[in-house]
Amino acid sequence: MNDTITIGYLAKRSGVAASALRFYESRGLIRSVGEPGKTRRFCRDALRRVSFIRAAQTLGLNLQEIGEALARLPQQRTPTVDDWARLSMAWKPLLQARIDALTRLRD
Repeated sequence: MNDTITIGYLAKRSGVAASALRFYESRGLIRSVGEPGKTRRFCRDALRRVSFIRAAQTLGLNLQEIGEALARLPQQRTPTVDDWARLSMAWKPLLQARIDALTRLRD
């Protein structure tokens, strides 16, 4: 499994706590590979998926919304530039509604 990384390495590189990564895994946002009961290992592209999750959270999306977007990708594939463009266009009305609500709250 040379092409995999440990949960500790993923946590360190992503800046996300291992407990949060396990939570993401329990929600189906990322997945580990290998045998049950052994150290969690992830494909290297999990780092990009975690970055995607964090970016989406920064935009104000919740994990359910992020999970629904990621579920549209085959085989838990990491989003490509084209995927990101398509997903972000789908989020545009939601984000605009949140911007409008925050603007009203501010004013």
